[in-house]
Amino acid sequence: MPPVSSFPDVTIPGLAANVNYCLFRVDRTFDGIFDSSKPSSYTCEGGGEAGRTVRFVTTLTWRITAALQCDESLAIWPSTQLTAKGVTIARADGFAHFMGQFRIVKKNPPQPDVLYFRGILELISRSGSHQALGEKCNESEHIEGWLVGIGARPVSKLTLRAAIVAKGQLAPGGGVFPDASVNRITGSLIKRL
Repeated sequence: MPPVSSFPDVTIPGLAANVNYCLFRVDRTFDGIFDSSKPSSYTCEGGGEAGRTVRFVTTLTWRITAALQCDESLAIWPSTQLTAKGVTIARADGFAHFMGQFRIVKKNPPQPDVLYFRGILELISRSGSHQALGEKCNESEHIEGWLVGIGARPVSKLTLRAAIVAKGQLAPGGGVFPDASVNRITGSLIKRL
């Protein structure tokens, strides 16, 4: 039996050179929660807070709601709910990384959920990418990330590719993403003609 990779491969949808595509701008808000399993502790090189590290399974649930001024996708993609499950690694100083699979569904009780997108989500806590605009590289209560997903039945000709920014942190024990006025999913829907 071949050894299991410590970095398992994931597949994301690509773009073909001989296919015509259309773009729609995505600009949405979200709020929600995350839960975590009991963390497993270990020590990495570096010492101090940078050395004390934990690993835990994380489940995210977000309500993706308001379409903002730049959004061009509301007619295609209604308000939905994202759920994701994956692994978070976190240092004692709050620097953390989550990676997992997500599903975006439309809730319509008592009818079954309608799947819109599925794919890969990554989040990095305490990492500011806009240092030239005043963010610190170790920005507290700050999460950035991205998601790439493929559309299902109602939007099967689409792929979703977006950057994420949120107020919060990824820490053992779970937490909230409470401020929809700050939390953003910004990117593109790409439609195959």
